[in-house]
Amino acid sequence: MTSQHNSDTLHLTVDTFNSSVSNSSFKFRRPAFKIPKSQFLLPSSVTAPFVYHQVAALHATFLCIVALHAGKANSQSMSSVNSNKKLNSIADNDDILTEILVRLPLKSILRCKSVSRQWRALISGPHFCRRIYPDAYLVSGLLLLSGSLFHREYEFVPLTDKPTSPPFKTLTFVNHPSGLEILQSCHGLLFCSSFNKRDFGRDYYIYNPTTKQFRTLPLPPGCQDLTIVSGMTLAYDPHKSPHYKVVCVRESDSWQDYLGIYSQLGHLNPSKYDHHCVRMGYYSRHQIEVYSSETRSWKLFGRPCIVHYGMDFRKGVFWNGAVHWVNYFSPSLYFKVDDEKLRKMPMPATPNPDDWKSGRRFMHLVESREHLHLFEIYRTTKFDVYELKTDYSGWFVKYQVDLDSITVAFPEMISTHLHPSDFAILDIIREADDEESYMVLHIPGKLIRYNLNDKTFNMIYGFSPGLIFDCFDAYHYIETVASI
Repeated sequence: MTSQHNSDTLHLTVDTFNSSVSNSSFKFRRPAFKIPKSQFLLPSSVTAPFVYHQVAALHATFLCIVALHAGKANSQSMSSVNSNKKLNSIADNDDILTEILVRLPLKSILRCKSVSRQWRALISGPHFCRRIYPDAYLVSGLLLLSGSLFHREYEFVPLTDKPTSPPFKTLTFVNHPSGLEILQSCHGLLFCSSFNKRDFGRDYYIYNPTTKQFRTLPLPPGCQDLTIVSGMTLAYDPHKSPHYKVVCVRESDSWQDYLGIYSQLGHLNPSKYDHHCVRMGYYSRHQIEVYSSETRSWKLFGRPCIVHYGMDFRKGVFWNGAVHWVNYFSPSLYFKVDDEKLRKMPMPATPNPDDWKSGRRFMHLVESREHLHLFEIYRTTKFDVYELKTDYSGWFVKYQVDLDSITVAFPEMISTHLHPSDFAILDIIREADDEESYMVLHIPGKLIRYNLNDKTFNMIYGFSPGLIFDCFDAYHYIETVASI
């Protein structure tokens, strides 16, 4: 293929494609078509002919495929003018383009985003994403945090029969001097930050590991260099919007406008106890701000709120249009992102009111396939997995877990330490067919897949017994071509 470049139009010829389709009755005539420069997604400063040639050649390649696929071009029956019109009409047909593009390798699809604004909008759209990955909730694998404290590495564990290459070993999409780490996975996007033991002075990024695209998240206007960020959570649901939001909870720098918050959350009488409790360190003041990828801006939410120190804002979970946080000592909370409402979240009753003496290890929230689960681990291999009702009226027992059979098959799971069994729940994965839903367990040197319905299990991965993981080290890898 050759190209001629002038100031207004690229004239493309396609001699090389005639030879590639010599077995068919179809041949192009020259010039095959014209592409206005205004349609290219290239910086205005780029004028090198060979750059335009590369993009235009790509456009020509797929127009050839489109024409062959649709069977609308035949040199024996079409004039040059008619063939050009039909080619361009096919190129403008999103349905035909979709049928062609979905059959290409992912790398080629991503390159096609540079062909024109039309192609970019098509490939970035939710319909096209669903054609590439029909099951948008399918967890292809887990990314397990390993490595040292100052050198974050991730072990990739495939969870499907489809061959899936590890997306990365370390996060290198930005050459950050402090290194990068994953904070959260949300429907295929990873929320990352620069690694910093402190809760201030971090840089934040949204990263799509499938397409390798990323975007730097600007800090909220209220976050100065020494402002402590208690937590940030990505809120993204591709079924509702192509845009995402980020909920930032930071320490408030103002002592004003916080009286009455305790009574709103059902804690204490503010007129009598606020100053004492804050001074004793039982409660702290926080401000919520929300970032929108649609407007590329932050919005301040209401007044600072008073929250018990047991609230872990670093482990927010997005589900049902809200970010959820667990508190061991005080009411847990959820924040409706679109409505901008902060509310108390009901929690299931503990087996024993004095739960710490009964041996509670931890309480953890997990979202999968539009379901929010909670599990609590005690000194036992038998426990329940709860699911929260979408109207927040309460929790119900979704699964009952019994791991005794696993301890028999893998005696190394038996521990002589404080807890009778040495295991960690890494994740709960809901499948389209709930009968196939499962839990991923870590025992020394192995990962176990445990069916939550029929109680069967099998080993799915092995690694050095020295590697230790828990639920806070596991992140979903969901393939998506969503733009960020």
